[in-house]
Amino acid sequence: MANLAGAMAYDVWDGDDEFAAGRLVPLYILVNGQTSPRNTSLDLATQVVALPRDLNRLEPEYQDIVGRCGAWVSIAELSAFLHLPLAIIKIMVDVLLEQGYLGIGAPAQQQIQDLRLLETVLAGLERL
Repeated sequence: MANLAGAMAYDVWDGDDEFAAGRLVPLYILVNGQTSPRNTSLDLATQVVALPRDLNRLEPEYQDIVGRCGAWVSIAELSAFLHLPLAIIKIMVDVLLEQGYLGIGAPAQQQIQDLRLLETVLAGLERL
């Protein structure tokens, strides 16, 4: 029992976050003190994807978000991948959406460029 008590004494959170240790800018500064996104429709399941833009003007944390969005990804997944609070990710995604770095939607909403392909699929389904 003494070992358990000794181990528990070291499990107390001391305020240090291993993921925040290398961060030079506090999160509230990255979001300009915002406490919620302007786009109130953003939620855990909202899907975003990176748009082709030059990322050099973005802070590294914003670049990390865009870098994770090479394929459609949800806001919840971004939060988990980047080890950032969901509320912060929602605000940062909102900023990136406003600035045109991310697109919002779902993979199923992508436009299909080849109308003939759709017509062929439809004809095949009708034959079934």
